[in-house]
Amino acid sequence: MASRLGPINVCCDSPSYSVVRATRWIGMASPEDVRWLRMSNYLEHDAAGFDGHAWALFLEMGGACRKQCTCGKELPLLERCTFTFRNGTQTDYLMGQCGACRTIFWEEA
Repeated sequence: MASRLGPINVCCDSPSYSVVRATRWIGMASPEDVRWLRMSNYLEHDAAGFDGHAWALFLEMGGACRKQCTCGKELPLLERCTFTFRNGTQTDYLMGQCGACRTIFWEEA
């Protein structure tokens, strides 16, 4: 029976696992066990054609404030977080978690 199922397509919309794990330290609840949505994918029709910098400005200026989470509640405010990796590199992300369903929304800043 298993031979008839075929491959399963998996779409992963989260940052690297090291970032997911580290978000526990900045207050995200159960980051390994909740849904992750990249904000630009979630809102792609609202600001089509934005590059990474334009997305960061759009989100930080409250461009998504009138939208709702998939659960129907308001989208969380995204805060800028800087992650420093063992090799010394740093990456900035905008992150926020829905208070109702715990979905984590994120975007590279």
